[in-house]
Amino acid sequence: MFTNNLKIASRYFFRQKTYSLINIFGLAVGIAATLLILSYIEFELSWDNFHRNAQSLYRVSITTLKEGKVEFDGSEFVAPMGPTMMREFPEVDNVARISDFGQATLSSGEHVFRIPQMVYADSSFFDLLSFELLIGDPKRVLAEPYSIVLTEEAAAGLFGSSSPVGRLVKVNNQESFRVTGVVKAPPTNSHIQFSVLLSFSTLEKDPTINRFLGWNGGNRYIAYVRLRSNARPQDVEKKFPAFIWSHLDQEFASTGLTHRLYLQPFARIHLYFEENSESTRTNLYVFGAIALFILLIACVNFVNLTTARAVRRSKEIGIRKVLGADRSRLVNQFLSETILITFFAALVAIVLVELMLPTFRSLLGANLISLSVMDPKTIFSLVGIIFIVGVVAGGYPAFYLSSLQPAKALKGPASETGERGRLRGVLIVLQFAISIALIVCTVIVGNQVRFLKNKDLGFNRDNIVTIPLTGDDAQLKSMLLKQELLRVPNVVNVSASSEVPCNGFTSNGYFPEGQQTVMMIHVVDVDDDFLSTYGMSLVDGRYFSKDFPSDRSAFVVNQTLVRILGWSSPLGKKILRDGSHPIIGVVKDFNYARLNNGIEPLILAHEPWRDRYDNLSIKIRPADIAGTLSTIRNVWGNLVPSTPFEYSFLDERFDRLYKSEERFQRTFFSFSALAIIIALMGLLSLASLATEQRTKEIGIRKVLGASALSVTGLLSGDFLRWVALANILAWPAAYYFMSQWLENFAYRIDITVWPFVGAAVISILLGWFSVSFQTIRAAMTNPVEALRYE
Repeated sequence: MFTNNLKIASRYFFRQKTYSLINIFGLAVGIAATLLILSYIEFELSWDNFHRNAQSLYRVSITTLKEGKVEFDGSEFVAPMGPTMMREFPEVDNVARISDFGQATLSSGEHVFRIPQMVYADSSFFDLLSFELLIGDPKRVLAEPYSIVLTEEAAAGLFGSSSPVGRLVKVNNQESFRVTGVVKAPPTNSHIQFSVLLSFSTLEKDPTINRFLGWNGGNRYIAYVRLRSNARPQDVEKKFPAFIWSHLDQEFASTGLTHRLYLQPFARIHLYFEENSESTRTNLYVFGAIALFILLIACVNFVNLTTARAVRRSKEIGIRKVLGADRSRLVNQFLSETILITFFAALVAIVLVELMLPTFRSLLGANLISLSVMDPKTIFSLVGIIFIVGVVAGGYPAFYLSSLQPAKALKGPASETGERGRLRGVLIVLQFAISIALIVCTVIVGNQVRFLKNKDLGFNRDNIVTIPLTGDDAQLKSMLLKQELLRVPNVVNVSASSEVPCNGFTSNGYFPEGQQTVMMIHVVDVDDDFLSTYGMSLVDGRYFSKDFPSDRSAFVVNQTLVRILGWSSPLGKKILRDGSHPIIGVVKDFNYARLNNGIEPLILAHEPWRDRYDNLSIKIRPADIAGTLSTIRNVWGNLVPSTPFEYSFLDERFDRLYKSEERFQRTFFSFSALAIIIALMGLLSLASLATEQRTKEIGIRKVLGASALSVTGLLSGDFLRWVALANILAWPAAYYFMSQWLENFAYRIDITVWPFVGAAVISILLGWFSVSFQTIRAAMTNPVEALRYE
């Protein structure tokens, strides 16, 4: 029976080539989009799953509270926490700490290699975490001070094809480290990234850093713990209050500052505890919903076209019933046809996936796992999709067609105005409502991204070149570099600072005058020309000046800090941290981080740590930028030849902050286009069928004097009413979801009526063109030919 069903389905497929191809292509696009999105979802869910015993690994994190209000929440804390937990908690099997020290320059002889991430790690690093160590003993490579483990890329950059083990590498032109191993670079789906690993014990040998390794040290160390097999994380967390009280909070009891420790499950860090976790989860839900919607639209097309073709198949059904076919056999027949078409669609979808995968990767900026036909997960997904689509898309047509009474079926259905016509209208409204909602969301997301990229930040970011100062040579010569760069033609101004406005500034605990508790405040170390270089302005007091040596210990604060502290006269107020710092000026608020968050309290200090700055900001004229950069490179090469010259434009760095939103916008647009194309294909096919079924009616109307325009309006009216109704249903849903999405931004656009009006105009025009393509042709047909039509 199954073979017979397939044979009949194949005959029907080749007899109705046009409609079968439309169904196949629509389903293929839906299946391809679903497979691509499933691959992205799988990629996001696979983060950190490659580690052995990932389910027993946790990251220790901290919430700092001030009088019950959260001041800070993150995973970076003081250095002793991990080892102390190892000693005092029997549930803890092992601990590994890491600390990211950012960019660095590695050199060996004449070979210099620049790396983006230099990470210090405990000797237990490779015991806890399953990064692939290619050369070296995992228990020994980070055991000794001044040991370094290179990634393959760093090893090749410094030593080529020769073995690096045992060789010396100078870091930032300072200390020399001995290479003890080579590690494979962390995979993309790892939240821990590094270019080289340095032994954590080295920090204890550095007198400038060693003083920050105690319980009162800086919050820059991350601790990972592995629990024993019989230990429960909630039992460990119950001990945290007593643990943190005895080691830290007891000392700060009078300040109102407290800490709460908690464990973050390792495998959930990416989706729940990283900086952009909420937006990543939102993307997963949104893209999953889009995949479902596109597949649903394709299924709706199939249902509509199949039921619309019932006029052609009614006599076939009647004859088969008269000859003794029962309903179950007919249902199996129609389901077999659906599954056959879905199978062909799946084959086409595989080809589309291969063609679309590179574009999809660039849209999302993700190294997606390649889809392979032989991959069991791909095969399982395809089989599941074929079965689900076969049942969903073929279920209603199968049960509807098999329910026709033989007598009525042999006569052929006379009208499309009954329940079947209403259902078809509902389905068209549904698929267009989804498409219109996607269009509205795309426009609003695009408007928000443009708003973020063009918003006035409170300073001038145009034509500012930033250069990182890494290593003693560059840092010690920062002022000399500044002097020489000011002599370069087209250089307007130069400033040195610890950080540049873009990704946010470091925060520390301070005691402002009149406050009895510690306050977490962002801080940046700047020189005398920071404000003039960035075009910032003061609202009160004065800025740092070489004419006042006492400014070395003074602070300039922003308006937000003054407002939060309620100071009506901030000048002369003191802020305590390693001494007393008077406030000499108030700078106008400016945005120094992503616009997802509002402006937070800020201190501009004039006494950099270790008397060194980490960045140069160079304001240049827009004329002959290439020549100016070439001259700047020459100045750099003459003064610090041992440090590679690297630069970036500040406006480009700010633009990169919103790459995720831009990818979100592009992906929304792409899938919106797919959804509306599939919907329009279905509308075009239905219009063709409706025109075909009313051919004689058209001929009679034209004989009686109807114009081509009136006939076109008659045939297209129902379809356009459905599209208009779809707009009314789509608008509230799009408004609700976009309002929720915009809540993630402290600075956001107002949702206006224009995206909705634009989506309505676009959908109605596209719908009209699709329908008119068929109806105008029918209306222009010679009435004699129409009356002869069978």
